[in-house]
Amino acid sequence: MTSQKGTVAGKGSLFSLARAKTNAFFQGFWEFLKTVLSLFRLDFCEAMLFIIFCTIFTAFFTSILKKLLFSAMMWVSGQTYIAPVNAKQVFFHPVSILLMIIFAVIITLFSLFEIAGLLHTFSVAKAGYETNLTCMFLAGFRACRKALNPRNWPLILFVLVLFPLTKILPLSSSTFKLILPGFVNQTIDYTKWLNILYNVAYLALVIFLTVYVFSINSFILQKESFIKSCSKSRKLVKGHFIEILLTMLLLTIILNFLINSISSVIVVNGKEAISFFKGDSSMVSKTEDVGTYTYVLRQILRSIISPAINNAALTALFYKYLDEKNEHHTLSEDIFKVKHYTKRRTILVLAALGVMSFGILVAMTYNYSYLMEDVDRPLVCAHRGDNANAPENTMPAFELAASENLKWIELDVHQTSDGVIVCNHDQTLKRVTGQNLAIHDHTYKELSEYELGEWMPGDYDDVYIATLEEALTLAKENDMNVQVELKGHPDDVNFEENVLEIINKTGMHDNVMIISQDASRLQRVAEIDPDITKGYCMFIAMGDLYDIEYTDNITIEETYVTPELVRDMHEQGILVFCWTVDRDDTVQYLVSCDVDVIGTDDPILISDALDKADYTGGFSRAFHIVMHMIANMDK
Repeated sequence: MTSQKGTVAGKGSLFSLARAKTNAFFQGFWEFLKTVLSLFRLDFCEAMLFIIFCTIFTAFFTSILKKLLFSAMMWVSGQTYIAPVNAKQVFFHPVSILLMIIFAVIITLFSLFEIAGLLHTFSVAKAGYETNLTCMFLAGFRACRKALNPRNWPLILFVLVLFPLTKILPLSSSTFKLILPGFVNQTIDYTKWLNILYNVAYLALVIFLTVYVFSINSFILQKESFIKSCSKSRKLVKGHFIEILLTMLLLTIILNFLINSISSVIVVNGKEAISFFKGDSSMVSKTEDVGTYTYVLRQILRSIISPAINNAALTALFYKYLDEKNEHHTLSEDIFKVKHYTKRRTILVLAALGVMSFGILVAMTYNYSYLMEDVDRPLVCAHRGDNANAPENTMPAFELAASENLKWIELDVHQTSDGVIVCNHDQTLKRVTGQNLAIHDHTYKELSEYELGEWMPGDYDDVYIATLEEALTLAKENDMNVQVELKGHPDDVNFEENVLEIINKTGMHDNVMIISQDASRLQRVAEIDPDITKGYCMFIAMGDLYDIEYTDNITIEETYVTPELVRDMHEQGILVFCWTVDRDDTVQYLVSCDVDVIGTDDPILISDALDKADYTGGFSRAFHIVMHMIANMDK
């Protein structure tokens, strides 16, 4: 009996302890939020102006520097374009490596300049003073000059990679730019071991970032190298790891929720107000830009508000733990110097910024004059059929795409051991059947014994592997065009010849575009049949892509779509296909770029977005592209 009472008492005491710690954390978090808001409020206007300037400056000059970088890399490697076939030759040239390092340093300095200016602002606010833009600029320049010391170069990895990858406490507008391309995310999702590895790596990255989260503060505010600043961060975090991690995560969740909510309210109410004054009550329901503008506004607010709040948060935590360890004496006095400036100096600064802005506007107007033209509606291509609603690369997925009146479907082909061309993305059926069956090692009859649709909701219990002939026959009956992606295996015999034979047999020669990520396969197709349409499928694409001799059109990952690239291709009579677009919030940008075909796993979603998109040229088209850039969606 005594033992049971002791156990109950022990559980009660543990529960009480947990409740007390939880209450203490949330009480401390509330005090933390009040401190953050007080720091943010004191120099609100200066912080906002500084961030807006840094955002526009970084977006514009990063765009210019990227073009110069890739042009220089192509020049030194003797190439006129960058594609998978020559990417290794371009990127691993010694001069290219040096140029990429210089580019990384410059981008890091852009971010560091912004972070230093904001940390200066909130540090001065913590001391009870107000600052000004001049001092924020000086703080940024001091930090950049300090970062150029070779012993501080590890800071590049920290600012350019760690903060952007974790998406926790992004401290500058440019730290939103590191985004994994869609096909990489899709590969991670489809591959179990990659998914596990990615999540483990991400968790390790978050833990690492939490330990060294104050290294930026220490580097900027103390007269220490970055390595010593990392050591200082470890000491400050010691004993507070869980508290800091939970605070960071909770702040990120709250901030994202508020920004998402504010964006939705502003856009929806703005649309309602416009429709009221125009007398068009159906305007809100008809416009796709309710969704698109909400996304764009959300990204812009994140680029502007998040850095301010997050730097204020980091400042509040930094000084909280400095107080505990009584280390204020290690701070640099320069950070608290607030310089007064005259009206004349203010006018000169504003005039300089005005001239710079005017120059940027003139340059952009000249370079993007073609944006005045209206654009055509892109066609939708069902990637592996409508695989959002039916098993991928199967007849039901192709039939569903046909019922949706689509003009294009895309499918992947392999060759069985007895020479039958079948539709499947991977070299094995493991992902779609659970059975690790290599297609090139089994006959068509053997592979046809396994169902492909059992895992998907709906009536897909009797779905088996489809042949290319079946798919092309269906496409011909429904007046559809087909992208046939050559996958195959290195040991396949006469693979390209057999694919072309089926295309001719079904009478689809003029309605098929053969695509491949393997340039050698397209070269082989060009040798066999020079007249059939070919498309090089590229996960990286830049430069004069029309110089590629063995392709008629290009099909590129959406990350690399730019209005300049599409314009250059159209001038050469080349169509631009992009893949794989599964979110409707980037559709308007692709429309404004004037792409010809959009590949998607969810054709209904993308078709709906295209129904509501804006196809007019002029200011509207330019606005969509500029907003895309400012929102840091360009990668």
